[in-house]
Amino acid sequence: MAFIKSDEKYDVRVFRTFLEAQKVFENTLEDESARLDALNYILGHQEISYVLDMLLDMYGSNNSKDHYLIDHSFANFGKKPKREDDYNILFKLLKSNNAYLRNKAITFLQDYGEDAKSFIKKLLTNSDNDIKIFAVNILGDVKYEDSRDILIELIQNEQDVNVLMTAIDYLGEIGEPKDISILEEIKNNFSSEPYVCFGIDVAIDKIRG
Repeated sequence: MAFIKSDEKYDVRVFRTFLEAQKVFENTLEDESARLDALNYILGHQEISYVLDMLLDMYGSNNSKDHYLIDHSFANFGKKPKREDDYNILFKLLKSNNAYLRNKAITFLQDYGEDAKSFIKKLLTNSDNDIKIFAVNILGDVKYEDSRDILIELIQNEQDVNVLMTAIDYLGEIGEPKDISILEEIKNNFSSEPYVCFGIDVAIDKIRG
């Protein structure tokens, strides 16, 4: 369904080519309705990866207020992301400087549940700790059938405190009593880190109910 900002009537812009539509969309001086018409044309003629790459080029390094166009793009993809190109560009969005764009990418992945799980697991092996935290947040929120197992494996091997504590916090929500011994072992390993010890105690209390 098209997103229209008001009830004002206007003539729908007709485009002869994709490049013509993209030129209108990228022109921030154009009327909002014309840019929306251009975006709808692009969404109907291009793959998800192309549209995401276009959004990244326009908004990735700035905090533009074109939120309605970003929202409209993510709400109107006709297919789920399945190709490697789709996930490669989503990864780039997760690393962009635009917080709004990053959050839309996270929500987009959350909405596709099991279909995105292999990509989320891949993110958990990334060298960028911020990316790993994004992945843990998605994993905890979506709650895959094996989210608990994935979190435990991460907790047993993770050395970065921030990533570790994000995972422990989620394990506190979905963990089982048998996980307490694992958490206590981690607590012993990080006995010199009060922040870790406190977070583990909180998680254990949640699991015990």
